[in-house]
Amino acid sequence: MSSSLWYLYEFVRKKWISNFTCAKTDVESTIPQKRYRKIPVMVELPEKCISCGACAGACPCFAIEMVKNDEYNKELPVIDDDSCITCALCVESCPTGVLDIGTVKEDTDGRAFSVPKYTNLIIDEELCVNCGLCKNACPVDAIDYNEKTHYIIDNDCIECMECIKVCPVKDAIKTYDEKLLKEKFDKTQYLKYDRLTKLDNFNEDIEDGKNNNSDNNIDNNSNDNNNGDMDADTTADITMNNEDMPRIVKSLCIRCYNCVDVCPDGVDLDNYTVNTDSWEDICLAVCPTTAMRIGAVEKISKITDKCYIVNEDACIGCRICYKVCGVDDTINISSETRMPYINPKLCVRCGLCYNECPVNAIDLTDTKIVENTCEVRKAKDEFRNVIRQDLDEFSKKYLASKLEINKTMEKTINKSIT
Repeated sequence: MSSSLWYLYEFVRKKWISNFTCAKTDVESTIPQKRYRKIPVMVELPEKCISCGACAGACPCFAIEMVKNDEYNKELPVIDDDSCITCALCVESCPTGVLDIGTVKEDTDGRAFSVPKYTNLIIDEELCVNCGLCKNACPVDAIDYNEKTHYIIDNDCIECMECIKVCPVKDAIKTYDEKLLKEKFDKTQYLKYDRLTKLDNFNEDIEDGKNNNSDNNIDNNSNDNNNGDMDADTTADITMNNEDMPRIVKSLCIRCYNCVDVCPDGVDLDNYTVNTDSWEDICLAVCPTTAMRIGAVEKISKITDKCYIVNEDACIGCRICYKVCGVDDTINISSETRMPYINPKLCVRCGLCYNECPVNAIDLTDTKIVENTCEVRKAKDEFRNVIRQDLDEFSKKYLASKLEINKTMEKTINKSIT
């Protein structure tokens, strides 16, 4: 009887009954299963490749890129091992049997597949002229317009690149992929680690310097006389023009927080502002979309041999072209004819003025003809402005001398009367 009670006591004490009723494998005792995958596709016979690009088109994860090979003097497929999922679709699509995939497997423990490198499109609001060509060319209506600029709906975009083809401004529509993001993220973590280690070393130096307060006080007293000059120099260095002030382009920001990681006190992404007192230029190097920007941007046209010109004989002077133009100082009004003329150096050839003209007074012609017309109009306007300024100065001097003459005449008349 006592032995049976003892066994019952042991069952309760060691929780054997609960383990029997709720049998589960202990997590600590499990051994994770090894993960393997096939070795990615290899280019076995590069001399037989005809550079058709069928393998790159068949790859579902965009792991194949056609790159020019100097040895064979043709484009050959280059396979990204980290993106390849060994589906063998490229092997099946190859017409010459250049690619091969074997049955050998490799251990993938601790090695994950890369994300497929889809291309993302984004519109730069500082370069966009709001001509609407991209919106009209998009086959899936993935481009919309808000109060300021056009923007791309990411979930609807199919990366057909038709918007880039019709966009008249260079780099107004930018592209980035996961590969670029990975490079920027890696660089960000390196710079962040470097900054934190330097900060730790700086704090250690401060702790070590607390024991030398007397020496520091002596140095501070010796430099008191030069504080005014130092402050003046510092103020001169900090003073920046508006064009040199760092800024964040809201339409390009994807909120990756790379800039915040490398410069936590200088960037405020919630309000899209930059604190110039603590800002460092290293955030420019880690931004994948150039949303962090400094300096003015220039709108450069893709077309240079042709340009739009205003036919003054047909123009009615409504100035609609002047109002709809999205590039500053491109269309000016002549002070002589009161008609608009186009500056080909600033015109991006978007055709917005051409489409909006109610009397078809704007034509597309050679750029040299437009340059000559623009130079003539500018020269005449400058000449008229010089003459106008001279006349204004002469009239001011004439009025001043006339007033003096009247005063002297009044004085002489008053003297003669008295």
